[in-house]
Amino acid sequence: MKIIKNLFLISAVTLSLNACSSFFDKDNTPLPTPLTSFPAEAKVRALWYTSTGVGSTNEDLKLTPAIAGTTIFTTSKNGTVAANDIQTGKSLWSIHTGTEISSGATANAGLVYVGSRDGDVYALDQSNGKMLWKALSSNESLAPAAANNRLVLIKTIDGHVNAFSTIDGRSLWQYQQTEPNLILRGSSAPQIAHDSVIVGFENGELAKLGLRDGHVQWQKTIADPQGIFAVQRMVDIDADPIVVGSRVYAATYQGRIAALDLSSGEEFWNHDISSYAGIASDSTHVFVSDAKSHLWAFNAAKGTVNWEQSQLAARTITGPAIMGRYVVVGDAEGFLHWISKEDGHFVARVQVNKSGITATPLVYNNVLYVYTKDGHLAAYTIE
Repeated sequence: MKIIKNLFLISAVTLSLNACSSFFDKDNTPLPTPLTSFPAEAKVRALWYTSTGVGSTNEDLKLTPAIAGTTIFTTSKNGTVAANDIQTGKSLWSIHTGTEISSGATANAGLVYVGSRDGDVYALDQSNGKMLWKALSSNESLAPAAANNRLVLIKTIDGHVNAFSTIDGRSLWQYQQTEPNLILRGSSAPQIAHDSVIVGFENGELAKLGLRDGHVQWQKTIADPQGIFAVQRMVDIDADPIVVGSRVYAATYQGRIAALDLSSGEEFWNHDISSYAGIASDSTHVFVSDAKSHLWAFNAAKGTVNWEQSQLAARTITGPAIMGRYVVVGDAEGFLHWISKEDGHFVARVQVNKSGITATPLVYNNVLYVYTKDGHLAAYTIE
């Protein structure tokens, strides 16, 4: 493993929990806001629940699943990669890579990609888990890869973007930005858009790179570091940027959310916010989970605030997932919360298990899939 000199990583959960609640334990740690009852307006139905591995165990890794066709793929910190049928939850295969896995899965064109703590990138056959090739990136990757039919992109914690051939794993190009000495232990995933890729960095910069050779098409500062101390100056882009039509949305820790033009990088609007968990958007709304575990809804066109749901404060919510008329988040106690997209009120709630949810739930064909910290995978519908 390549060591990055003077690079220090700190848990975003630790930082956010020490600044976001009026409920405190004896050691000054804020307690999760107690859940209050409400009249359920929709019925959540559990389709299946199964164990696929050990999950992230005691680490706050976002081991996001990936879906291709009728199969969902999961990773576990201990090196396990598993494939399950999305309709029944039945195990299709499970393999062990022999190393610690640090990223969620990415599935594309018959392959599954995962990243390791040692900087290894694995390409597996979707049908049976057979390893087809292994490549070495510059360092540990904490975010899922981005892939098309020609290349797979890995963003590492040292500010590198590594492009590898999907055929044999050979290196195609590399791009790097200089990262601060102190960063959150987290990372955002690259987002492919046509013949380009959008990448967020720990220094608050968002870049659009050409897929052919990694050249910079535009670069935008989403937030400038503020304050005297290093911890005050952290502006990591750890929430995955998203591309919706001709717009890009990106948010930083202790900074802002901004809407940009995909072609030019021109900024349409911005709003002060601190986020590391995630963003989701449809044609009219942009939803953001902030560092205090408040859920926000912005007008996608203007950036005005539609509503803010603060009753999940200090519950360490995941990024939002859009499911029909609802937006869904998980929390550290293993609850899933269905919330109205229109005004932010609670609609339904279930507890998956008590281990907690770190990875943003995944919605596919009107079914919500969620992966818990102890390696359980569950599927839900709502009526």
